[in-house]
Amino acid sequence: MRKFGYLAATALSGAILAGVATPAFAQDSDGEGLSSADIIVTARRSEERLQDVPISITVLDQEALAKRNIVSTADLGSYVPSLSVNSQFGPEKSSFVIRGFTQAYHTAPTVGVYFADVIAPRAMGPTTGGNGAGVGSMFDLQNVQVLKGPQGTLFGRNTTGGAILLVPAKPTDRLEGYVEGSVGKNDLRRVEAVLNVPLADTFKVRLGVDRNKRDGYLRNHSGIGPDNFRDVNYLAARLSIVADLTPDLENYTVASYSRSKTNGDVPKLAICNQAAANQFLQTFNPQLFLPFTACAQVARQNARGDGLWDVESNNPDPRQQINQWQVINTTTWKASDTLTVKNIASYAEYREWADFSLWGDNLLIPAGFPGAGFLATKTITLNTGLKGPTTSQWTFTEELQLQGESADGKLNWQAGAYLEISKPLNWNSQLVEIFINCPNVKKNICIPTNTGSISDASSKDWFNNKGLYTQATYKFTDKLSLTGGFRYTMDKQRNVGQLLNIVF
Repeated sequence: MRKFGYLAATALSGAILAGVATPAFAQDSDGEGLSSADIIVTARRSEERLQDVPISITVLDQEALAKRNIVSTADLGSYVPSLSVNSQFGPEKSSFVIRGFTQAYHTAPTVGVYFADVIAPRAMGPTTGGNGAGVGSMFDLQNVQVLKGPQGTLFGRNTTGGAILLVPAKPTDRLEGYVEGSVGKNDLRRVEAVLNVPLADTFKVRLGVDRNKRDGYLRNHSGIGPDNFRDVNYLAARLSIVADLTPDLENYTVASYSRSKTNGDVPKLAICNQAAANQFLQTFNPQLFLPFTACAQVARQNARGDGLWDVESNNPDPRQQINQWQVINTTTWKASDTLTVKNIASYAEYREWADFSLWGDNLLIPAGFPGAGFLATKTITLNTGLKGPTTSQWTFTEELQLQGESADGKLNWQAGAYLEISKPLNWNSQLVEIFINCPNVKKNICIPTNTGSISDASSKDWFNNKGLYTQATYKFTDKLSLTGGFRYTMDKQRNVGQLLNIVF
């Protein structure tokens, strides 16, 4: 199947800055709240004061992130107004919702996540993924900015709902650093360390490492697989280098790596169709066997006195692993007092392996029936496929920006050209068990049910995105300005899919 599309967009808006909603959770070193005039953001692709930005925006600095223990982009949904998080396929694959713009199956997200001015690498696997900036990207940040509403003129790809900007701390001209350790419930152990070294007046280096491990707080009572789910286990490292090649020419490189491997998530079976279960005992209709075994599981849970965090999972080897690395290079040339030229290039690779139960069930044959205590069937279980990881993609981006001002600073403008190329590293492959019990699904060792099946779904995706844009703001008074912008995007996508379905 091939898909091609071309899109042109224009935007024109006026804003009275005095009425802009800009909540911010930011503090200075003395713990006193900073005003919006003290907070510098890049919501319009250039540094400016928060109070001058005519959009709805929430800003959290590093201290605010640490106090709230925000270790992944999925945690932001608990603290940012109007930002919702969809973690159906695990917290590491969370997608974001702002103002009702959601992400559908095998589509790109509507809220773009940017790290150091670069969109997160593509991650278009068989299941919905958030294309987030990776677990471990939330440490040693200057701030996090959540922009609400369409940002298509300046940011382009997939920002109809909004954008999340992660701004890493930049190397400074001071010898400094810190080591921070955390110990907590569920055997939490976290160590975060950062070292900043100015090797010369024109060459500065910053190195950071974040190691975080915690047992899951979902307790598994099935006796199959791990004892807990929703655990944390990642290693992240980042190297930043600033080289001042001339007084007006700066080269800034950020290299990052993250690896997360956990048991993933599992839902909790909470309600069953008791009427259908009772009818099964009267008629022994095979179609009512699933609600009967589901009610038996709910009864087991109630008899144990299970709470909100108690689950049953029959997946013997659940897995949620994401490996990602990225290099970003930004060259900034201050050509004159009124013109700045910036080039941003990046390359990233993303790989994911996922094995999890979609519904969180453990449907055992109840006592009094032949085979009592054995697994009757699984509902839907997703496994890494035979042809490759669940997701495997590389992404290259290149962006040239021109920023300037004129009319005694009343007119601020910028223009740019954008290129993104993303191609598969391997097949995106997934095996899906549906209403069947397979002790070894990868070897097609299954117990026939006459209603169950195995689906082997594999796909490859190619993306080519080009864009030209410009935006200008004219400031009539201190409280009134007019902003107008235009973006022309040429978006080309091609995908190849294979589906093999075996019915038992």
